[in-house]
Amino acid sequence: MTDIRTGITSEPLDAAAITQAAADPRCGALVTFAGVVRNHDAGTQVQAIDYSAHPSAERVLARIAAGIGERDGLGRIEAWHCIGHLEVGDTAMVVVVAAPHRGPAFAAVTDLVDQVKAELPVWKNQQLADGTHSWSGIA
Repeated sequence: MTDIRTGITSEPLDAAAITQAAADPRCGALVTFAGVVRNHDAGTQVQAIDYSAHPSAERVLARIAAGIGERDGLGRIEAWHCIGHLEVGDTAMVVVVAAPHRGPAFAAVTDLVDQVKAELPVWKNQQLADGTHSWSGIA
């Protein structure tokens, strides 16, 4: 059985602490993905991002992680997404998978992040250097 912890938070994400929380003595692989705010998007300079989430976002993130957690060969999953105002370099998302072996851990992290990007109802309003803004993730 995979131990799973997920959350949507307005508190800063500490990738090192989340990774440490996922450590499991049964597992030899600990794979971490940290998504950080970058200073550009499609050739446009970005200064900050304001993330907002639908009220169902926590349930959706938990469902995604639980689905990945059904796979054989996983020990622990941590999946967190930040909302609110983030500056360039701030951490927006952290996903950590602990597994006895690296292959399942890497695959689980990749698939979980891809599913989050496709399904999680979190939207970003990028604050651009020219003073304008740009929404993404809005259907």
